[in-house]
Amino acid sequence: MKKDVLLPPEARKILKQDFSQLEQPVNVFIFVDEENKENRPFGEFAVKFLGELAEITDKIRPVVEKITGEVAAKYGVSRASVILIEPEKYHIRLIGAPGGEEAHTLIVALLMASTGRTILSEESRKRLNELNESRDIKVFVSPTCPYCPHQAATAIAAAVEKPGMVRAEIIEIFENKDLATQYNAFSVPQTFIDDHLVGLGLQPQEVVIEELLSAAPVKPKAAEYGEKIEKDLVIMGAGPAGLTAAIYAERSGLKSVVLEKANIGGQVSITPVVENYPGFTRIAGKTLMDMMAQQAITYTDIHEGEEVLDIRHTDDTYEVTTDRTKYIAKAILIATGADSKKLGVPGEAEFFGRGVSYCASCDGYFFKDGKKVIVVGGGNTAATEAIYLKNIGVDVTIVHRRDALRCEQALRQSIEDSKIPVIWNTIVREIRGEKLVNSVVLENTGDGSLSTLPVDGVFVAIGYVPNNETAIKLGVEVDSQGYVKVDDRHRTSVKGVYAAGDITGGFKQIVTAVGQGAVAANSIFEDITNPYWIEAEAEAKT
Repeated sequence: MKKDVLLPPEARKILKQDFSQLEQPVNVFIFVDEENKENRPFGEFAVKFLGELAEITDKIRPVVEKITGEVAAKYGVSRASVILIEPEKYHIRLIGAPGGEEAHTLIVALLMASTGRTILSEESRKRLNELNESRDIKVFVSPTCPYCPHQAATAIAAAVEKPGMVRAEIIEIFENKDLATQYNAFSVPQTFIDDHLVGLGLQPQEVVIEELLSAAPVKPKAAEYGEKIEKDLVIMGAGPAGLTAAIYAERSGLKSVVLEKANIGGQVSITPVVENYPGFTRIAGKTLMDMMAQQAITYTDIHEGEEVLDIRHTDDTYEVTTDRTKYIAKAILIATGADSKKLGVPGEAEFFGRGVSYCASCDGYFFKDGKKVIVVGGGNTAATEAIYLKNIGVDVTIVHRRDALRCEQALRQSIEDSKIPVIWNTIVREIRGEKLVNSVVLENTGDGSLSTLPVDGVFVAIGYVPNNETAIKLGVEVDSQGYVKVDDRHRTSVKGVYAAGDITGGFKQIVTAVGQGAVAANSIFEDITNPYWIEAEAEAKT
């Protein structure tokens, strides 16, 4: 294989199989600016990438145009690099080269444009058909954001379903800093409809469709459902614990479904590099979770973007209502993990998405040309985030409240080798800025002195808080920090409810979550087959 080839043989083999689904030829216009030295590499990448896709199938037909030409004027293109997909029929624009995760967005867009079939559910399509006025939807993305392709694909699907009514633009923030600055979009994905912000982060497709109809933010709500779906087990969460539990449950004969309101993989999918999972010396977190998901999906259904809105205990079953349907299950496994803990200081909420972030792999790309940021924290996550940011070209400093990092020795060594400075015995008291973050107020924990540090971004990595809303609603016992209490079989205090992974606290590692998921699934199988509580209730009566 030539060194300058972007797609290796294995990738071409997979794409050839995917492209066998293509039906109609897809005309793709790539607009470049050869006079702009800074932008030229992005355009060259886009041209080369589309060219290699066209080598795989004759259904993809790329055309290269200059932004100063008549074609650019016809379609209203005034910047590069811009990709238009079948512009005579649809308004689908990828503003920025399709690198990293956004290559996936491009592939999905090509498939939908060629077939006319989209990723929208039948319910979402019916609801979208009620749209009676045009809408512009913009999704800001980055090549390193694992959440972005899902949000982008929903926007593109709407444009395919309603040509002439929905205009979809997917905007890469680093290559288009002026647009990111104009919309204050520095945390991705961010979604705008008719230039109004409607969503920060990944949203279920049903929510995006409702936002297209209303041109305003909406909250998930229970869908109109028909027949209830019966399962032995409903698993909440598609992280390592939930996916492993699904594999073991189905192999034991239980019928399960995995519900994930965000993206498959949870916190692991946004971990840049995993170096302590057995069998892999070094692997991207998203790659590892994709492999787990691919295995799990051969056994069970995984519903990404489906949020649980309510659970009720009825006799010996649980009634689970989501934003799509309703399930009746014999058991529930809570594997909802934990979310990033907030600093709780002035400016943090105000500047979220405008310089404050909790995900380096999602949002760090914007700062990669030497912008100055701090990472707040001293554990494994903070160290990993700081190393990642340093490696992509960010000027990063760690701020830690103690005099020594709490992370593993290997990470401490990497921090030292990377020459990442650490401000010891210091906490963040305030985050300041105007439209964007421009400084932080720091307090020395020793003498209480205050200082101001100019920064462009603040990445918070100070630990996690459990996603325990469902557990609390079910009356499950939790500890003082809100983590679900379980026994050695991962049973909770409520009959038929189990928990595994980060939601149970303790040693938060991928390998731990995987082991807990397997144990929980085995317990559920045994308890459904031979309910332990029947014997216990009989003994209580005697």
